[in-house]
Amino acid sequence: MKSLRGQTIVFVTSGAGRKLGRVERRWLPVIEALVSQGVTVLVICALHAPFEDAARAAGATIAPYRLDKLNLVRTRSRLRKYLARYRPAIVHSTGHAADAVVLWAAEELPVKVVVSTSCTSLPAEKPRGIGSWARRRVGRASLSRLDALLVDCRDLVDAAVNAGVPRDIVALDPPSVRIRHVTEAARQVSVALPQGPPCFGYAGTLERTKGLHLLAAAAPLVREQHPEARAVIAGQGHAGVLVAAAARDGRIDLLGHVESVPAVLGALDVCVFPVTAPGTPTTLLEAAALGRPIVAAAVTGVAEMFADGREIVLVPPHDVRALADAVIGLLGDPDRARVLGEAARHTVIDRYSAAAAVERHLDLYRRLSAST
Repeated sequence: MKSLRGQTIVFVTSGAGRKLGRVERRWLPVIEALVSQGVTVLVICALHAPFEDAARAAGATIAPYRLDKLNLVRTRSRLRKYLARYRPAIVHSTGHAADAVVLWAAEELPVKVVVSTSCTSLPAEKPRGIGSWARRRVGRASLSRLDALLVDCRDLVDAAVNAGVPRDIVALDPPSVRIRHVTEAARQVSVALPQGPPCFGYAGTLERTKGLHLLAAAAPLVREQHPEARAVIAGQGHAGVLVAAAARDGRIDLLGHVESVPAVLGALDVCVFPVTAPGTPTTLLEAAALGRPIVAAAVTGVAEMFADGREIVLVPPHDVRALADAVIGLLGDPDRARVLGEAARHTVIDRYSAAAAVERHLDLYRRLSAST
């Protein structure tokens, strides 16, 4: 297959939040691999966005530019000039604002267009104002320009096809994790969890969609069967206020910021992810990579990745009683918990490692480049 050496690939993201997006995190090891193989990698992103420094550290050249969502004509013109100047073999975008305008800008140019989307971003947001309406109209009009669509949930394959994307250009790109990085982080940092009693809980960013209030509500139910057990929540985020009362009355131990999330996950007897929105938390994959027993809500993006009862325990979303019963069951049967954790670890190694994700991307780029 044709080598990518000497070619140019452009990544475009409309992300401008305070943390890396799901697809942006997935891109970083891909960028590192491309640079190591002699590919020139250019990144277009908002100035001072988290992806700017991360992509630069991975070896990319940065073109800081916040996509103008209200002036698509100007944004399209600027991107088109950029693509015409650097003549990339491939342009890979993520984010609604980026996807539509990249498709439009690439019209009649000799460049392959790849779009990545995640469980939380498709279907696209409902129109809100002329800017959003215009982006969706441009996206529909430019759909034929798309060469590949990468989605991270199986449900999104059908959603994309129903939206008009040809089935043969839609590929599944599940979430991934850097296994070596996670295992090293878990070993190198010690954590101060309650000594002696079994601990169950969560570590990661404290967001509303993580369902941490459900974990706090389940904690007293778990202690009815395991009085010595402690519920632990570690991390920072705006949803910390949702569990602050539970921390004050002793239902949970709220650790706040921790130096290493994998170290906390590795120290828990049961890791709990009562998520309420589609998508797979990165920390769930980290817990699986460490071989920890996992209880999680059966939302899209989690239920399809692990086998219920063989690799992790899935419960209905928002069901506090089922969540508590699942934790009780694993705390009461350490042998079963150990078997599940080991099975989940093997699944991550085989299917969801960052190395496997990188190779999927490189194979796609080679195929597209060969057909240019």
